[in-house]
Amino acid sequence: MLARVRRGIPWLATVGPVLTVADAGAVAAAGAVATDDSPATLVLGAVVAVLVARAADLHRPRLVLSIADDVPGLVVAAGAATVVLAGLGSAGLAVWVLALACLVLARTLVYAVTHVLRRSGRLGRRVLVVGTGPTARRLARTLLARRELGLRPVGLVGTGSGDPLDQARGLPVAWLGPVTRLPRAMTETGVDAVVVALGGPAGDDETAAVEGLLATTADLYAVAAWFPPVRAGARHPRELVDGIPVVRLHSRGAPLPVRAFKRLVEVLVALAALLVLVPAFTVLALLVKAETGGVLVRRPVVDEGGHETTRPRFRTRRARSVARPGTTTSITISGRIGPVGRILRRTRLVALPELVWAQLLRLRYAGGVPVARAPSSATPPRPNETQVDAGQLTR
Repeated sequence: MLARVRRGIPWLATVGPVLTVADAGAVAAAGAVATDDSPATLVLGAVVAVLVARAADLHRPRLVLSIADDVPGLVVAAGAATVVLAGLGSAGLAVWVLALACLVLARTLVYAVTHVLRRSGRLGRRVLVVGTGPTARRLARTLLARRELGLRPVGLVGTGSGDPLDQARGLPVAWLGPVTRLPRAMTETGVDAVVVALGGPAGDDETAAVEGLLATTADLYAVAAWFPPVRAGARHPRELVDGIPVVRLHSRGAPLPVRAFKRLVEVLVALAALLVLVPAFTVLALLVKAETGGVLVRRPVVDEGGHETTRPRFRTRRARSVARPGTTTSITISGRIGPVGRILRRTRLVALPELVWAQLLRLRYAGGVPVARAPSSATPPRPNETQVDAGQLTR
């Protein structure tokens, strides 16, 4: 029955409809408790909240269910519903607070039940992984270990011209043959989802296989590394599965009016997140400045495109001057960690500047933050580096 629904209207077989009903019920319940408005007014407020939440991608099909990621969007959805109820009835600030609390509670319950059903296998989906490289193996192991993601690998399909015995050696699940046998492997295993995680440049066989997947009813997920140049679009942001960026692809992107509305809501969500983060950032920055004499340090990381970049974090060590032998000069090095630094590290608030920076980028690039760049043609990329600009997967 579930497979038939997924083939007809794929969205109905995801967590999206349940979240839609939960959000509408939460806003209507909050309005009924805190106001004396008519049922029609409460329904209108619930509808507005659902539309805003959907535009903020809170009803999207997803693998990773995180209430913390949804809070900024829920703040905007609760605010929009409160504005409608205030304009047509007697709502006030208490309604916004109660609506936000109900939204968070309703989603927490939905996510908890969904995790239980996924772990039990009732909502799990069988999936094939295209690729046998390090990324594909790591992704398959993660999906096997974390059943709450809702995808259960049943086999890996080999790509490239490598020795089949080498490709099959050490796999976490069965090797089902080369990529040319992908349609037959999908039929034999009865899967309804495929994850493309190539370990090298895509050849003609890999490109043809991905183009064929886009023409089927199977859900197609992809890791941007070495993805073939096909006409595909992502309607939702990518998700991090054990640090691996995974995006769900469609043969067509979202219509222009939908993208415009989503961009407007994206700006509001980023502003709401900054409204909460900036005061906390300011207080912590003053404490860090008083303890260490500085505020931020730059942590070198490698982005999804294989490029070295830096990300801001709070300074946690005091600066210490050391005299250089035989000279009258001194150098400044990192000293011991103070009380504020220890608290920041234990609570992971040391990464708060990185979160603020991410929201600023989200505000600047509303509708899709460019999370990766195409490698320079002058320097050939190493295996598993991004071959498709992330922007091409979000348009």
